[in-house]
Amino acid sequence: MIQQTSWNLHLYPRGSEDPDFIALFLKRCDNCNGPEKIALNFELSILDANGRDLESEKIELNDLEFQKSASHGISDFFERPKNIREDRVFTLDILRVRCTMWIGEGEIDKEALSCAKTRIALENISFINTIESFATLKPNQKITFNVTSVSKDALKLSGNVYVRSEPCSEDEVKVEISLDSQNAHLITCQICMLNSAGKEVECGKIDTRNDLCRKSTLVAPLNFEKSNLLDEKHEYLPNDKLTLRCECTLSTGIEFQSIEETFYDLHLTPLLKERMRDTHFAPCTSEPKSVSDDLRCLYKDQILSDIRLETKSKTFHAHKNVLCAKSPVFAAMLTTNMRENLTGCIQVEDLEDSTIDQFLLFLYTDILEDLQWERAIQLYYAADYYQVQRLKDMCTSFLITGINRRNMGDLLILADKHQDSDLMTAVLKFICWRDKEIFCTDEWEGFMETNSVLAMKTMQFYFKNSI
Repeated sequence: MIQQTSWNLHLYPRGSEDPDFIALFLKRCDNCNGPEKIALNFELSILDANGRDLESEKIELNDLEFQKSASHGISDFFERPKNIREDRVFTLDILRVRCTMWIGEGEIDKEALSCAKTRIALENISFINTIESFATLKPNQKITFNVTSVSKDALKLSGNVYVRSEPCSEDEVKVEISLDSQNAHLITCQICMLNSAGKEVECGKIDTRNDLCRKSTLVAPLNFEKSNLLDEKHEYLPNDKLTLRCECTLSTGIEFQSIEETFYDLHLTPLLKERMRDTHFAPCTSEPKSVSDDLRCLYKDQILSDIRLETKSKTFHAHKNVLCAKSPVFAAMLTTNMRENLTGCIQVEDLEDSTIDQFLLFLYTDILEDLQWERAIQLYYAADYYQVQRLKDMCTSFLITGINRRNMGDLLILADKHQDSDLMTAVLKFICWRDKEIFCTDEWEGFMETNSVLAMKTMQFYFKNSI
C-alpha cells in the first residue's frame, strides 16, 4: 500500500449517527508501518448491480493528515430508505463499496488494486409450535414457546402466540418472537400453518432487512382471524390444535473477512487499468456459496447447454438433464423421438420472455425471486403446463395469501381453467367469509355478468356452506 501503510474501510449499514443513512469511513490501522502522519486524498463510492457509481464522494485532505488509528469519512453518505427499498444496491444480497486513495496531483505513477470481502454469518432455525385448545384461548392470553438452536452459539428464541383484544382488531391472531442475544439479530421469519392434511399454508412473515432500527421483539399478525379459523376448524384446527411452522433467519455477526487478491502496477496498459477499475473484474464480487448458486451460473453462463427454448423474440439456452429432472413433460419431450428432442429446440409461444427466464431459473435453483402478482399467475400457468408441482404449490400459496375482493375473480377463473380444487376452495372460502362486503360490490356484479356459470357455482357453494 501507500508508503507501507495499512488501512481499513469501516461500513455502518445502519448509520453511525443517523439510521436513515449508511456511513462509510476510511481508517488507518493502529499498528501499521510507514510515517507517523500521512496526507492523502480518497474517494468513497457505493456501486449498483452493474458496478456503476450510485453515490460517490471525493475527500481531499489538504490540511489534514492521517495519524495511526485516525479515520475520516461521511456519516450521512448514502440514504437508506429510498435506495434500499428501490433495490438499487443489492444483487444476490451483496453490497459493493469502493475506496480510491492517492497522494498528490497529476499522473499516477504506480497503481494497485486490492479486493476484499466480508461475509455476514447467517443461521436458520425452523421449528413447529402447537397451540392446544385453541377455541378456548382467551383474548390476550399468551401461549409461550422457547427454542434453542443446535449451533455452537446455542441461540435462544422465545415468543408468544395470542389473540389480540382491541376494538379495531379484537380477533387478530399474532405471533411474537424475541431473540435472547446481544450479538445476533432476527432478520426474517416465515410463518406457515399446517392444515389437517399436513400441507403448509403461508399465514404471516417478519422481514427486518429494511428497518432502520433493531427491535428486541418482533410481532407478526397472521392472515387468518380467530373466527375464520374456528369456522374452518376441520381444515385448520384438527383436534382443536393450531399448528404453526416458523422458519427464522438470524444474523450472527461476521463470518469471515479477508483481502482476497491484490493487483500491482506492472506497466499495465490503459485498457487493463480500466478493466481493473471495473468492479466485475474484482474476484470479490461473488463466488458460489451453494449448489443453487453453482446451478445459477450454469444456466446464466450457458455452460455446455444442449437444448434451446425459443419464443418469437428470444432464445434461452438450457440443459436437458435439468429440465428432465424437474418436469415430466420435458422428460417426455427429450427422452423420446419427439420433434423437440430431434431438433434440440422447444417452441414456447404463450409465455413472456421474462416469465420463461424466471421459470428456468427456478428449475435450476428451486428459488423464486421478487415474485409479483402478475408474474405469479404466469408462473402458475407454466408450472401447471409443465407439471412442476413444487413451483405450482408455491405460486398457489402466494396467490392465496394475496387474495382480495379486486382479484378474487381472476383467481376463480384461473382455478376453474386449471381444475385446481385447492385454489378454487380457498377462493370460495374467502368469498364466504366476506360475503356481505363482496356481494354488494360493483366488482361482483361485473363478474356475474361476464362469468355467469362460475358465479352460479360460487353461489351454490355459498348457500351450501352457510346453512
